[in-house]
Amino acid sequence: MSAPRTGWVVLALVGAVAAVYAQVLGFEFVRYDDPDYVLENPAVRGGLSLAGLRWAFSAAHASNWHPLTWLAHMLDVELFQLAPAGHHGVSVAWHALAAVLCFLALRALSARPWESAAVAALFALHPLRVESVAWVSERKDVLSGSAFFALLLAYARYARAPSAGRYALLLACFALGLLAKPMLVTAPCVLLLLDFWPLARLRAADGRLNAKVWLEKLPLLALAALSCAATVWSQRAGGSLYTLEVLPLDARLANAPVAVLRYLAHFVWPSELSYFYPHPALVAARATPWTLGALSALGGVLTLSALAWAVRRRSGAFFCGWFWFLGMLVPVIGIVQVGEQALADRYAYLPLVGVQLVLVFALGELARRQTRVRLPLGAGAALALVACGVASARQARVWHDSEALFTHALAVTEQNYPAWVGLANERAARGEVAGARTAYEEALAIRASYAPALYGLGLLEQEHGDAERALALYRRASEALPGLAAAQLNLGMLLAERGDEVEAAQAFERVLELFPEHPDAHYDLALLLLLHRQYEPAAEHLEAAVRANPGAAAAWEKLGEVREAQGEHRAALAALERALADPTRTNAARLAAWILASAAEDELRDPQRALELARRAVQATQRRDPPTLEALAAALAAGGDFERAVAVQEEALRLLPPNQQGAARERLELYRRDAPYHHAH
Repeated sequence: MSAPRTGWVVLALVGAVAAVYAQVLGFEFVRYDDPDYVLENPAVRGGLSLAGLRWAFSAAHASNWHPLTWLAHMLDVELFQLAPAGHHGVSVAWHALAAVLCFLALRALSARPWESAAVAALFALHPLRVESVAWVSERKDVLSGSAFFALLLAYARYARAPSAGRYALLLACFALGLLAKPMLVTAPCVLLLLDFWPLARLRAADGRLNAKVWLEKLPLLALAALSCAATVWSQRAGGSLYTLEVLPLDARLANAPVAVLRYLAHFVWPSELSYFYPHPALVAARATPWTLGALSALGGVLTLSALAWAVRRRSGAFFCGWFWFLGMLVPVIGIVQVGEQALADRYAYLPLVGVQLVLVFALGELARRQTRVRLPLGAGAALALVACGVASARQARVWHDSEALFTHALAVTEQNYPAWVGLANERAARGEVAGARTAYEEALAIRASYAPALYGLGLLEQEHGDAERALALYRRASEALPGLAAAQLNLGMLLAERGDEVEAAQAFERVLELFPEHPDAHYDLALLLLLHRQYEPAAEHLEAAVRANPGAAAAWEKLGEVREAQGEHRAALAALERALADPTRTNAARLAAWILASAAEDELRDPQRALELARRAVQATQRRDPPTLEALAAALAAGGDFERAVAVQEEALRLLPPNQQGAARERLELYRRDAPYHHAH
């Protein structure tokens, strides 16, 4: 294919993606992982920073370790803040790049440009790609997809002219892909399939097995093993890795072939697609998961696999494409179960390229042999691509907002308990208490141990006065999913409110066992310690909280209070200044004003700044808070305005109960003698 034609194909792919997905620029974030990934994630909301970089490589947040994806979300925030259009637009651009790289990689591997263009077009436009593109939280798919096709392109160049530099490039592409999404761990096996067809590298010129082809995969397999270890650690830390007690091995094995055939069915006829497909073993009790349907599916998968093996010499594309499809599904087919889904459209983002390879190259071969079918095949292919584009545009609208997403899922699937919870959360956010409660209970009627439903209903009951029921629901949620930190934290707070401080502390400590840097758990534990005036241990937890979340103004404010109580005025001021980045932190303004006006250390006193902060705090409290008025009086006295200091101090005294007026009266006498108040060292 000439350079101009290549350029036109690239432009056509980019234009097709833009035409289908331009609408997503007007979509919202959805209440499904987007809060965890972006909206309520302090590390991501802070944009790009050294602290964010460290967090991205060390955190197992949302049960995932994919630092490149976290950095991509941070860059979006840096560029677009929290305006969803920018985040969506970047995802569309990455998908367009993946489609272009798919074309270039397959063309370089097969030397069949038009078949490669058709596979890339189908990849760009098929409705099963919508979830990966229109959902901001699935940025990892389009990132890893681009890295994967870049890996294939690099491998095509390396295979034809090996060199250390070209090998280093393909290693880098693979590493970047794993850092975006660990699903690429089976990519080295795809490279081996490509060595069989179309590269024909498995055997040397003398017919013997080419050992080099196998040895060159070892560094890639080592990277894959490291990625697997990091993934298991992050999933286990987040409580998303299901045990055999929750989901037995036979249920997992029985669902796997069914899922494979459902992916194929969705590829052929992509209707009634949903963001979540419930796992049958979690919604229906069965004597055995090996139903007639599961056994038939297993037979179908084995038959197709045997056929692919049998015709491998005559149809390398069938052999390569079929086992590409199966091999890339292995990490997400449910043998190691992560989450509660039976399958997911996003998991098909790269695996189904193998099936497309089988279909398109088979039709291409037919067109080469039978010239009379070229025109009808070309017309049929064009119509199929147009139909895919129209269907994708329609499916994309499902992701317009949260309610559209959840109501669509409930319309096209049965027993979809996560969709009921999503709808309940939406109703709760709008203040529709009865509707939210009904939706939570619908979810629990399907799956009684579903932790997000238990937590959501508990939050609803807590907000509307039934603390005891909320406590029971939080307990059940924490037992069902220990990694659901929000349930543990709310459980701890309710226990603390009713005086069960030991059990409350245990709830916070359980969160820290799973997430050692969880800022809210550190903060809540510090508050418990402060009830018993354990200042230094409390300060240590507060410092951990602000390290994990430097924007946590409440933690900075509390740390300032603790350091002031310990007499460490310099450290207190440093913490309070960080808290004052949030203009609503009235207590931080009051306490900083007090220290700046009355510190024993001459170098810390700043009457002008103290007066500014004290006035801000007095205005916020509408002159009804005695300590705030006292801070203003101290600031006025520090600046030499003793007449007004006396008047404000008298105002504070009038608001204080008689048994709390002693120290305030002593300060009043100082101001009457034209003397400022200073702390003793």
